[in-house]
Amino acid sequence: IATALRTYSQLEELHLQHNNIGLMGCTALADTLRGWEASNLKHLDLDGNGIDDQGLQTLAAGITNTKLEELHLQHNNIGLMGCTALADTLRGWEASNLKHLDLDGNSIDDQGLQVLAAGVTNTKLEELYLSDNLITGAGLRSMSDYFQSESCCLKTLNVLRNDFGDEGAVALADILMGNKSLTSLHFISHQSGITNPGWAAFSKLLCDPSSIKSTYHSNHIITTIGEYDMPRTPLNIRRYLELNEYPHPAIHKILKSHPDLDMEPFFQWKLKLLPVVINWFRSAGSRMLANNLGESIQRQSLQNRELSALYKFVRGMPDLTVMSYWQQFVMNAQAERRRIDDERRRLEDERRRLDGERCKLDYDEEAAWVRLGGRPRSEGEGSSNFVSGVKRRRQE
Repeated sequence: IATALRTYSQLEELHLQHNNIGLMGCTALADTLRGWEASNLKHLDLDGNGIDDQGLQTLAAGITNTKLEELHLQHNNIGLMGCTALADTLRGWEASNLKHLDLDGNSIDDQGLQVLAAGVTNTKLEELYLSDNLITGAGLRSMSDYFQSESCCLKTLNVLRNDFGDEGAVALADILMGNKSLTSLHFISHQSGITNPGWAAFSKLLCDPSSIKSTYHSNHIITTIGEYDMPRTPLNIRRYLELNEYPHPAIHKILKSHPDLDMEPFFQWKLKLLPVVINWFRSAGSRMLANNLGESIQRQSLQNRELSALYKFVRGMPDLTVMSYWQQFVMNAQAERRRIDDERRRLEDERRRLDGERCKLDYDEEAAWVRLGGRPRSEGEGSSNFVSGVKRRRQE
């Protein structure tokens, strides 16, 4: 078959599932793919062909010469070495268009998943199937960098029938916090060992009620967690997932999770922020009506919360006024203290200047008395000596 395919480089889809081609078939197929000068192959299905690590290593060298968008390798014998070869190929495949990668039913463990996650980081991959493997919570957590990267485009992740337990559920919830692409996460809860702690982690992922800010930064992208129709997904999580399908889900979650909105953090802006708060409530009301969510949060309830928020602003203003008064009082006292200190320094400088002038006058006066023949012993004697001295100078 591989020999015949060498003249069909314009082939777009190749389905060879369940043929047990093994290593020799992979080698022949890789040679054919490398020999195509301008391959248009977009879909390659090698499901159930007994391909092991060595076979995938051989095959991986040939797929870079294609425009492959879908690669089906489910139900083979791929392990760590195969994942390493595939990851190296994807990492160095600059023109990769791969969007769908199916590795269900292989022998991929945590180490293999860690290697694979590092290889798909810079790809355009949108769907990744990893069901029926040997993946635990540690392996899922190793995908954190991939899901947190801005280049992550993955929309669907299938990990059915992997026994990762609550540890894996918590890991998935952690790595999906802040992720902006994944919309579907598929697993079977009872087969994966997920119990209440695991579901609690997913609930917090979708809506963290610890604060308004935490609720706002929750995940508002994902719409499916669990089985495809989510029969075992808890009701509260299904409701959050439904909200994620509407525009502006963060607003709805904030209103559902915070019946009494705390306005105190906004008091630092005083009345400047009050119009913003009013507009936010009105905008939330109009969006709720547009999304037909009036049953979950009644319009009257929203109006009551708006009035409550306004009341808190009004009630908080007197406290702010008193606080501002004493803050201003302290500022004025500090300014007056600085003025007094400056004035005291000025007066000390003036005193030193006047002392200097007085010393100079004392010196000049003493010099004058020396020229007059000495300082008199009494006031009368001083005047007589002064007159005698003047007459003597005139005669001279």
